[in-house]
Amino acid sequence: MKKISLLFTSVMFLYGTASVAQKSVTEFLDMGKGAAEVMSRSYLQPYGEMLGKSLNGGWYNSASIHKLGGFDIAIGVNMTIAPASSESFDVSSLLPQLPGSWSLKDENISSSPTIAGKQAIRPVLVNNDTDAEIEMPDGTGFNMLPMPLVQLSVGLPAHMEVSARFVPNTSLGDAGKVNLYGFGLTHSFKEYLPLLKRFPIWHASIMAGYTRLGADLGVDSYSGGSGQSLEITADGFTSRLLVGIKVPVLDVYTGIGYGSSSSDFALKGDYGSLGKDPIA
Repeated sequence: MKKISLLFTSVMFLYGTASVAQKSVTEFLDMGKGAAEVMSRSYLQPYGEMLGKSLNGGWYNSASIHKLGGFDIAIGVNMTIAPASSESFDVSSLLPQLPGSWSLKDENISSSPTIAGKQAIRPVLVNNDTDAEIEMPDGTGFNMLPMPLVQLSVGLPAHMEVSARFVPNTSLGDAGKVNLYGFGLTHSFKEYLPLLKRFPIWHASIMAGYTRLGADLGVDSYSGGSGQSLEITADGFTSRLLVGIKVPVLDVYTGIGYGSSSSDFALKGDYGSLGKDPIA
């Protein structure tokens, strides 16, 4: 029940913010496909970065590994917070990248909120060819992203441990569907260090893990199209050198290493006059 509750909370948060993202991105579509892609990339960037970083967390809770056949099931929530600098972006710096001719209605108002920010006064862009005006959409004001994870770890021969995290392609009814999978491998190397072998409470290991999240969320109809959805994909890879001390009532550990992540948001489906998959 706890696993279901955590997954439900995460998905509802993801769907809620994704709904705001979809509404905002479709507002950008009124500027045309090319301009919408440029603007939505900057608008959605904080959540993309937070999503990738969240997937890299939660792989370990100790520098030691299980003995052969030993296992545990860990349930946790990784919380990523966006820095204040990512809550807004400078619209004026993007104008040269937009197709056509665009300008700011008020050059003194060029800072626009990202999806993680929120502003009462936002820039207004003017299409110099048609005189059409478009106000930049507001953000959610949520600069935190919780990512619950359920993970199984099992001890293997040769001082190895394998970990897996998996959520099958799960239907969310009208909201859409979501899936997640990941695999990790940890190797204890204290056996190769004579000094550490003398102290059973000391542990040292190296681990690597990869996680991928996919979500296909239903969206409100735009411009009389059909089959419209917001597709979210994110993956993360991390490797860590872990050292620590483990006694019956205490497990202290730390790790240093490398992590990378990527994410992508795409509008899929038929969007009327804009054609299929306007942002892919």
